[in-house]
Amino acid sequence: MIKVDELKALCDDDDAMVEMLLTIYMDEYGQSDSVIQQKYATDDLDGLFQISHELKGMFSNLCAKNAMSLAQVVESSSQAGTIPDESAISNLCGEIQVINEQIKAILQ
Repeated sequence: MIKVDELKALCDDDDAMVEMLLTIYMDEYGQSDSVIQQKYATDDLDGLFQISHELKGMFSNLCAKNAMSLAQVVESSSQAGTIPDESAISNLCGEIQVINEQIKAILQ
């Protein structure tokens, strides 16, 4: 989950800035759970590393610390040349879905 209060504080309580960041996330990463599942299904370690690395940074910017940690697990494993555990993929994709729903509710 995004810690909305922290995100707003980072944006100097500028709702337009928060909305812009959330919109950018949805445009760029709104389908990332499907991308991760596809890359996992094809053992695409480079692809898993790239998407999880990008998500880790984006989740850091959005004050979503749990999601950032989950992305880091997938990033570290794939960077080391090891297919991440299915539970790591499942946990990250589940958290992405929760965040996507949270953002959709905020942007309504």
